[in-house]
Amino acid sequence: MVTTPVDLDYKQHPNNYKLAHIPGTKGLPLIGNVLPFIKDMLADSRNRVERFGEVSRFVIADQTGLLVVGADNYKTIMLDRESNFSAEMGYAQQLGAFYRGGLLLLDFDEHRMQRRIMQQAFKFTTMKHYMDPLNERFDHHLLRWPKDTEIKFYYEIKKVLLDIGSRIFLGEDEFNQDAELVNHAFADVSGGLGSVLRFNLIGTKFYRGLKGKATLADYVARKIPDRRAGDGEDVLSHMCRERNEYGEFFSDKEITQHTTFLLFAAHDTTTSVLSHMVMYLGTRPEYQERLRQECLALNTDELDYTDLDKLPEFERCFEEVMRLHPPVPMSMRRTIRETELGGHKVPPNTLLFMPTCYNQRDPQYWTNPDEFDPSRFDEPRNEHKNHSYCYHPFGGGAHKCIGMHFALMLSKCFIFHLLRNYKVTTPPGYSPTLDWVPIPKPADGVPITLTALEN
Repeated sequence: MVTTPVDLDYKQHPNNYKLAHIPGTKGLPLIGNVLPFIKDMLADSRNRVERFGEVSRFVIADQTGLLVVGADNYKTIMLDRESNFSAEMGYAQQLGAFYRGGLLLLDFDEHRMQRRIMQQAFKFTTMKHYMDPLNERFDHHLLRWPKDTEIKFYYEIKKVLLDIGSRIFLGEDEFNQDAELVNHAFADVSGGLGSVLRFNLIGTKFYRGLKGKATLADYVARKIPDRRAGDGEDVLSHMCRERNEYGEFFSDKEITQHTTFLLFAAHDTTTSVLSHMVMYLGTRPEYQERLRQECLALNTDELDYTDLDKLPEFERCFEEVMRLHPPVPMSMRRTIRETELGGHKVPPNTLLFMPTCYNQRDPQYWTNPDEFDPSRFDEPRNEHKNHSYCYHPFGGGAHKCIGMHFALMLSKCFIFHLLRNYKVTTPPGYSPTLDWVPIPKPADGVPITLTALEN
């Protein structure tokens, strides 16, 4: 095993821009290649692969690096057997502006040590405690959603998941007092993350995003003393009581950084996944009915933790939605020393832009890759096993998402309550335009109508 390169002062080096030996384009002045990329990340990635291959020179605003796709390349980068790729430096100018210190933005020994802070909160014995509040809150909200009239699903589920997050992540029984404050803070941070030109000037999205970040951090910091002294089963309580390798509590700063990033990662990504899933269920009534019958076959009003493995049809649907619409549309890394990717020598300190969507629709591994077809994850097809890195919606290697099982559990619980009680319909011929950044979603908010089922 290669030792972590602690002797290298890689964080102090500026980004490398000397990439003329690798084919690619500069794009437009000031903004580079950003416009076609954020308009349709998949189409632009495919176009660049056709013109330049799996590795190409790429510019987004003030950042020059390489666009990298290909399952073999991702295996090299994500497994990182030679400790040659820094997540912290890759994300420094994007997520780092808002979530510096979050688990995804740490490297090597520091990442391994800090990962301990969240492990207890996502263990099997702890996750079982989350089922009761999930069942209760989903049932509560769905009863109150308007019926037989059109609603915008994306915005409704976003509010529900904020409530869920306040209970399961923060241990709040009631969220009314601060709901608007935190809602605005999340919206401002999301807007800031989507800013192409990042100038901290009053009135800009980036400025509002930084203000939102400070609001969230202050909110979490105020909760830490009570959570550390209590015996709560929420995520924040577990993190506050966790100790490092020296037997000491993690600092308030560390807990705040991890919690604000976790709230963002869990809230926005699950909103994206469920929005796309409901989009497909609404446009495929026969498939919706198959999932409904699977839920009804459990013969229960509430989903128990032991029931989670009894929904294989849903699980294939979830995997297919994650394949077609990964909620984290792009991963980032920066090289630490010279390496080789796609047949090119890549210098140290080179930024790598890694659009997740390309590999997950690569016809080399997937049949009819743009079609919604959950059966591709079933025996005997198992297309996700054609390469260990043709399917990676939760990342891979040391940085694989620690909350992936929670995301699946939450999604199963919501869809269970939705389908066993309501029929979901979308407008005739519904085929929305998709937004790609900062979090992928149907641009129109997914208009649906809920019709109560007869018992």
